[in-house]
Amino acid sequence: MAGNKKVPRIIVATKAGFCFGVRRAVRLVIDGIERNKKMCTLGSLIHNPQVVRNLAERGVLIVDSVDDVPDGYTVVIRSHGVTFEELSKIKERNLDYIDATCPFVKRAQDIVYKLRKKNYGILIVGDREHPEVKALLSYAGENGTVYPDLPENVEKVGVVVQTTQTLENFKRVVEDLKEKLGSISELRIFNTICKSTEERQREVIELSRISDVVIVVGGKNSANTRRLFDIAKSMGVDAYHIETDEDIDFSWFSDKEVIAVTAGASTPDWLIGVVVDRIKSMTGGIIDGRV
Repeated sequence: MAGNKKVPRIIVATKAGFCFGVRRAVRLVIDGIERNKKMCTLGSLIHNPQVVRNLAERGVLIVDSVDDVPDGYTVVIRSHGVTFEELSKIKERNLDYIDATCPFVKRAQDIVYKLRKKNYGILIVGDREHPEVKALLSYAGENGTVYPDLPENVEKVGVVVQTTQTLENFKRVVEDLKEKLGSISELRIFNTICKSTEERQREVIELSRISDVVIVVGGKNSANTRRLFDIAKSMGVDAYHIETDEDIDFSWFSDKEVIAVTAGASTPDWLIGVVVDRIKSMTGGIIDGRV
């Protein structure tokens, strides 16, 4: 009978929301605004349209290249980092700048640059068109390539990975490389996946095991958010990737007893809260805290 229908539980992931690197980047920009600095970011600061739009409303410009930075503006290096050449041009122009590169991305850049200085072939595991990978390639110089392409005419190879890749994919690639690069004299593997990414991915696996449907909140252009969605789908659970509460379809929750909500590393807490409240009002569900 309809009157006996169970009230759904709504579980919110513990790790949902800003990671350390994103929170730091946004805080650096807001600090500049509060000091009445004229600010611009070199590309989108983070991959979340709502946050980027909010900053734009507060006067923060987005420029596509260093040449486009207006006089008198402080340029902010986005959380994904910029290329070696772009950073050099910022310094050549003597621009005031704030480096909001995620510390985990910066660590990967430092590793790549040191490998380059030691004449290693450098292999990057990641999405070739992602700004983080483009920046890493620039630090590798002529020695660098992106998997599945392989370095040529080198005796030593160093491998790094985009910070938002899945650990499972990285392990598969490493096994493939051990087979394909077995003839080289040295193969050095650096796991540069950030800790926050690994924790979010482990958590979405656990959520998928106990839930009937998983809602993943975050920008459609966010690599780490898409991976959370892909992981949930691969677990066989109903999963949906949304940017805002307006994307929600009530039919997703029909006869569902456990609804999980997680979010990418660039999704603000306020947006997660709006989504959870919308699901609660649609379903009459009970928010069961965070796992």
